[in-house]
Amino acid sequence: MPFAPPQTAAATGPNRRRVLTAGAAALLANAPGAGQALTDDPWGAAARLSADFEPLAAMWLGYDAGHEAFTAELSAQLQPFVPLKLLVRDAGAEVAARALLGRRGVAVDRVQFVREPQALFFVRDAAVFAHDASGRPSIVDFRWSHYGWAAWCRQRHAGRPTEAARCAAVDDPAPDDLDRHLADGQGLQRFASPLAMEGGGVEVNGQGLLIANQALWVSRNPGLSRAAIETELLRLPGIRKVIWLPTGLAQDPLHRATIVGRHVAWGTGGHTDEFVRFADARTVLLAWPEAAEAARHPVTRLNVQRMQHNFEILSRSTDLRGRRLRVLKLPLPRIIERKVWLSGGADTRFSAEWSAASFPVAERRRDGDWVMQVASASTLNFVVANGVVLLPDYRAHGTPLALHGQVQRVMAQAFDGRQFRFVDAVGANWVGGGAHCATLSEPAPA
Repeated sequence: MPFAPPQTAAATGPNRRRVLTAGAAALLANAPGAGQALTDDPWGAAARLSADFEPLAAMWLGYDAGHEAFTAELSAQLQPFVPLKLLVRDAGAEVAARALLGRRGVAVDRVQFVREPQALFFVRDAAVFAHDASGRPSIVDFRWSHYGWAAWCRQRHAGRPTEAARCAAVDDPAPDDLDRHLADGQGLQRFASPLAMEGGGVEVNGQGLLIANQALWVSRNPGLSRAAIETELLRLPGIRKVIWLPTGLAQDPLHRATIVGRHVAWGTGGHTDEFVRFADARTVLLAWPEAAEAARHPVTRLNVQRMQHNFEILSRSTDLRGRRLRVLKLPLPRIIERKVWLSGGADTRFSAEWSAASFPVAERRRDGDWVMQVASASTLNFVVANGVVLLPDYRAHGTPLALHGQVQRVMAQAFDGRQFRFVDAVGANWVGGGAHCATLSEPAPA
């Protein structure tokens, strides 16, 4: 999920994946039709991207200042069901993390700590797991774009290319190597893709089907059409069909941005783990806003339009065998919002500090004015780990008990036989993240 860029100039020297591989422009001429698989399979016929609901060998988590309590809670809830691996940046962070988890009652001696200087707290976005042709876990290596930072700079400085380029130069390319480091450190095969994406934007059923948010993939890969992007998606291990949805949740915009009127949010630009998830190979959960709330809140009204369109597409969609998908509507929580004041002295690394400089000039925002920040809260940002489903709980933030009960009933239909546990994820929601974003599912050998 998004985080504030460094406040220094970008590192000098080329990054190994900062640009698309040579020949990417030629994809336009060779793009297959919708749902059509490519005939070549460079990874082997049995290689495939794995689904979250499959058996897991381990669950990875990240550790970072400001999110310690969330890490401890996730670890405590998940450890009875799955071995844990914790990414820490250095020895000092490991000492602090061990003490934190121990205080929460986590069996620290059963946690594997992995030191990685470029570790992300939202570890989901660091890598995408797959199975190689022999059924062993492997990693798909997408390009790192800092959650579409360059695209946000172009949006923020529309019509001013020099300012946009200066803004984009602040990006930090270092996390681009994180997935490679994870693969090398764990002795896993790595599949490289020329596409830019984070793990939170990759949703698969483990049997060749991928659901893609068009707005998200296009923003991450400027210069490529949907057809060109689809060509590369169909080159991923095991992917044989792509279902395109136009947009995600309104409260998940690209970085800091206006949703409508004074309502703003800090988001990813439309990660699928915020609004559409596979519960099994044919069952899809889709975020569903309350009709009653749509009558009073403009952000919910936007979500009604967006999710209705997505529902119509998914209802007509089929798996690789031509069977219709089972689409379940999962209620969204009530909108969570807070008034924040724009300030020229804001430290925008923190979720509650905002500046007028974060918005396009055409919006005429001024420091001293106020905006209403909407949290990127979603019941879809849940975690599946073997026998448990860890759900975000919004009862303390305005979601009524009856609506919470509806969520439980839908999830019970989707995940029959699993336990349900709950976690407060609002702290992560303010920066576009959640429980799923803060975990990374390592599949068991197939």
